[in-house]
Amino acid sequence: MLKQIAAACTAVVVVAGCGAAKVEIPTSANTPARSKPDTSGIEVQGDASGRLNELAVQAIADLQQFWGEKFPELYDKDYEPVSGGFFAVDPSSGETPPCASSPDDVAGNAFYCGAEDVVAWDSAGLFPELQSKYGDFVIPIVMAHEWGHAIQARSNFTARTITRELQADCFAGSWARHAKDDKVFEVTSAELDISLAGILDLRDPIGTDKLDPSAHGSGFDRVGAFQDGFDNGLQRCKQYRDDDPVVLALPFTDPEDEASGGDAPYDSIVNGVPYDLEDYWTQVYPEITRGQEWVPVHGLEPFDPSSPPDCGGQSAEGFSLFYCVPDDYVGWDNAETMPRVYRQGGDYAVATLLATQYGLAALTRLGDDSDEKTSTARGDCFAGAYTASVILHNRAETSSWSISPGDLDEGIKALLVFRGADDADRQGAGFDRVRAFREGVINGAQACVEYHH
Repeated sequence: MLKQIAAACTAVVVVAGCGAAKVEIPTSANTPARSKPDTSGIEVQGDASGRLNELAVQAIADLQQFWGEKFPELYDKDYEPVSGGFFAVDPSSGETPPCASSPDDVAGNAFYCGAEDVVAWDSAGLFPELQSKYGDFVIPIVMAHEWGHAIQARSNFTARTITRELQADCFAGSWARHAKDDKVFEVTSAELDISLAGILDLRDPIGTDKLDPSAHGSGFDRVGAFQDGFDNGLQRCKQYRDDDPVVLALPFTDPEDEASGGDAPYDSIVNGVPYDLEDYWTQVYPEITRGQEWVPVHGLEPFDPSSPPDCGGQSAEGFSLFYCVPDDYVGWDNAETMPRVYRQGGDYAVATLLATQYGLAALTRLGDDSDEKTSTARGDCFAGAYTASVILHNRAETSSWSISPGDLDEGIKALLVFRGADDADRQGAGFDRVRAFREGVINGAQACVEYHH
């Protein structure tokens, strides 16, 4: 039965939280790219010799070449290379790049300025901080995003700020697909996952209205736009307009929720969410099965890892979160792992992980016999569909749960970074799991039943 346990379980081991904690990941420093772009013509004002600035220069060289080829195909006119200069700025030096009124304007920032056709970045603060948390590839992604704004200037794209930012994320995603596939940078699945987590870190403050002139998008919006470009290419990015794609940034609805940061107490999540999931599946399961009734999950097993429960007659030692097929229960480490997920990821990180296990329970009831990666993706998709139900309040007569600003981002974070060492090999990359989650949020439970990517 040990094999059956492994096949039926989704294990989660906390690696580290996004935010101040450092995420330990493999680095590309010792695996040079197979086909680096020619950087001889790229001059950077400031210190261009540091390793992170060298990454930026490599990205600049390839971005100029990439857009030189793609821009005419996309817009039927020649690409004009960015020509105003590139500025690696140490804000403490007192030097100010074009378009900035003081060094403080650059601190913690990277930007493209259309008035001077320049790209500038904080080489002393922003880049080292991002790289320490999210690895090397996040630096080229930041540069690709800024190039997206340069493309908008050349294509005369006009829209709300948030739409321009999301289109730039989409362009960055399309370029990242090229950079990965064409070996411009050697990027593993783990590095791509962590880079995606870096995009979450660059989201708007929680609760920002989408019409705010400074809005860039929630993590859910920005990751979605990046994946849109990665999956669907530049033509899709070109189609972006206000309200396409739909922005799901959510405002706070009451002062109490805002004061708490949108987080409910841990106990209320682990005690309440499973019952809301039962309510959800009681209503949704008949809709996706032509009227079959939902059979409630037999049990919940919060446990201390020093005394794990049995599953199918064998110990579930080593698992932190799982759905046990033989005994039909959801179990989780209630002493160490899930409380840590709550502290580092937020309340909806915990809710999302629980929802994925109910998704696996639903698949078992559906008779799904797909491989582990596919069933994991479908479970993640169902977690997204459940999330959409909470957002829409479409069970108002039976459920009082609601989504707070930032909860969607917490769900994505859970799927990206709260992973075991071998989870990606067994269950699929975090990038793929986030894609499946987003599919459920956008298209509902029916889309998850036979989800493939």
